[in-house]
Amino acid sequence: MSVLNIQAQPLTREAFAPYGTAICIPTDGNPDRPTDRFNFWPKLSLYQCDSGIFQIGVSTFFKRPFRTVNMERHFKTEEFMTPLTGPIVIVFCPNKQVDGKDQPDYQKAEAFLITEKQAVVVGKEVWHWTPMPLENETSIICSFAEDTQKYDLDVQSLPSGEVVQVVL
Repeated sequence: MSVLNIQAQPLTREAFAPYGTAICIPTDGNPDRPTDRFNFWPKLSLYQCDSGIFQIGVSTFFKRPFRTVNMERHFKTEEFMTPLTGPIVIVFCPNKQVDGKDQPDYQKAEAFLITEKQAVVVGKEVWHWTPMPLENETSIICSFAEDTQKYDLDVQSLPSGEVVQVVL
């Protein structure tokens, strides 16, 4: 077995840009709607799907080793994820062509630590794997095109014996 260790990095807009949009609670700048009761920063990100119908769900993930032997992507939708009850780590990697077929370029994988005050919008066709919680159990909100999990899910295994492992 060959294990590729990658260091989880803090989520920043710049570091995450190759994979989509990082959303963080604004700490500077001017909100569009400042009042004495709240501030509102709309349009921190916009995302799309082919159908125009999004579903919003909650997933609960259970603590497991910070490693994967699979990657997934969606062709027709971007995906929004934000942790509700604890931080998560998600692995992302670019695409590569091998014999004319798309494959995750797992040797260039990156992992991001995403806190409850952050979110990501994963771009279309971006390879990623399911969130890995730092706590025993963590719930996230996930949103993408309706029925993505049934009709727009491309899961590929890494080559036999290859593992991507995240180091915190």
